[in-house]
Amino acid sequence: MSEATKVKILTSATALFQRQGYHGTSVRDIAQDASVNIALVSYYFGGKKGLFETLMIQFYEGYMRELDKCCKSGTKESAYESVISLVRILIDYQRSQHQLARMVHREMSFDSTLVREVMATYLQKEKHELSRMIKQGIASGQFRKQPIDFVIIQLRSMITLPFMSPQYLWELFQLSPKEPYFTDRYMDHLKEWIASGLGVEPVKTQISIPIRVRKMY
Repeated sequence: MSEATKVKILTSATALFQRQGYHGTSVRDIAQDASVNIALVSYYFGGKKGLFETLMIQFYEGYMRELDKCCKSGTKESAYESVISLVRILIDYQRSQHQLARMVHREMSFDSTLVREVMATYLQKEKHELSRMIKQGIASGQFRKQPIDFVIIQLRSMITLPFMSPQYLWELFQLSPKEPYFTDRYMDHLKEWIASGLGVEPVKTQISIPIRVRKMY
């Protein structure tokens, strides 16, 4: 019973935090939405702050598991294929947790002790893996030489923006990032966009993945 109650509290808190923000949501709001005694929020999570931190950590622990799954898969992919696989996995993960993703990305735009800890613990690892992929692609001649930091910034923006600003996508373009059709269309576009940015020339192969390097003169 206690585990089911904790899940109900976490689910309600996620929905309310992403819709109303941390400061706009009270413990009473969460307890009422979850249909539980208000004292249980403090009992299980130590209050609203502890609950919020639990959700942040839960999101990034899952995010890192997906990142590790891709980076340690041991497949014989090209550097480009590895980047595309990682982008797809992280987008799929966020789609499966779209409310939590929006809450987390919003919080990461502020400066706080929690955000700095998340940066150091989780996002530093994400930066390391993306940097490793790009450097390997450049060193092997699969990608053209360019600033690693800006490539990572651009890639991360492509990965997170749809889930950070879903209202923008819906109101202006009638696109819903929580729907599978969006991911399929978005990935078709990203494959070409990323290939162009990295200096990879798309060619049709049996697996329909760009693998030939564009010659730079």
